[in-house]
Amino acid sequence: MENIKRKISLLLVLAMVISTAGIFAACGGDKAPQSNAAAPGSSEYASMTIKMGGTVPEEHPITRAQYLFEEIVERESGGAMKVEVFPNAQMGTGREMVEAVQMGNLQMGETTIAPFSSWTDEFSLLALPFLFESREHAFKVADSELGKRMADNVAEITGVRVIGYWENGIRQLTNGARPVRNPSDLKGMKIRVMENPLYLNLFTAIGANPMPMAFGELYTALQQKTIDGQDNPYAITATNKFYEIQPYMTELGHVFDFTGFLINEEWYQSLGEKEKALIDKASAEATKFQREEAVKYEAEAKKKVEAGGTKIEVLTPEEREEFRKASASVYDWFRSSGKPVTNMDDFLKQVDSLK
Repeated sequence: MENIKRKISLLLVLAMVISTAGIFAACGGDKAPQSNAAAPGSSEYASMTIKMGGTVPEEHPITRAQYLFEEIVERESGGAMKVEVFPNAQMGTGREMVEAVQMGNLQMGETTIAPFSSWTDEFSLLALPFLFESREHAFKVADSELGKRMADNVAEITGVRVIGYWENGIRQLTNGARPVRNPSDLKGMKIRVMENPLYLNLFTAIGANPMPMAFGELYTALQQKTIDGQDNPYAITATNKFYEIQPYMTELGHVFDFTGFLINEEWYQSLGEKEKALIDKASAEATKFQREEAVKYEAEAKKKVEAGGTKIEVLTPEEREEFRKASASVYDWFRSSGKPVTNMDDFLKQVDSLK
């Protein structure tokens, strides 16, 4: 009889355990049933954090394009691939940005392509004065096989790839001394230039006294009249409020200033096929957006410069031709002194064919 009671008790306990487990699972306990569908990004993309430096303020089209890149990568990877953007020169400007990407302290970044001259003259070809007839012509060259080969060449030399050619703008001249409409007006003027031999030679050729200087020192130097002027696109002149201390501007348009959207080459090539494809896609979309927004931003920046009191000199074709002729010696200098991978004369023929 005792054995029968013991068996009945055991059966009742077992029934209660089974019942309780069923209720717990139904209520969403720790061991709730697993869905067959993988969480977004959990298996399709490798987990990673991409650190990206920026050199300009958040409202600039370049930074906004970086944020678009971040949005696309994080959305389409389901959050597996995260992007952290550090704008406004938090991680350095110019050469510092290239070095940070080169050393892998940043996976990606952006800067005008001029600082690459510290390693190779390849991109200096794109900065030859009065080279392009329009921004459309400039991007046609950048997007051609020629532009892709140049990016390959620079990546091989520096370990940094330009994954997208962006627009910093068309460089214009400002100064605090007098209106400038021909090369003789620049005589004796101290003009800040980027630390690039091509810019030094260009401003010497057109009559100025060029002074290399880090961008971070520029506003104070202009304010204290240590230098007379500077050359930058409208967007940079506006966002940095140079119009407050530079009453004269000349629409010289001497150089189309590309910004390189940068990526560490070794890291980029080490990515899996899906991750690399997503970065390529996001870069292409960010590049398209940045170029479109740069045109709008330049128009707004010009209004701001004018409203700030800067008098803008618009050159006649004849006046601009004077500057072009004066700068011709830069081509001769570069042909003998520059050491780009791409042959200069072949480059110029291809640029001319893409007009």
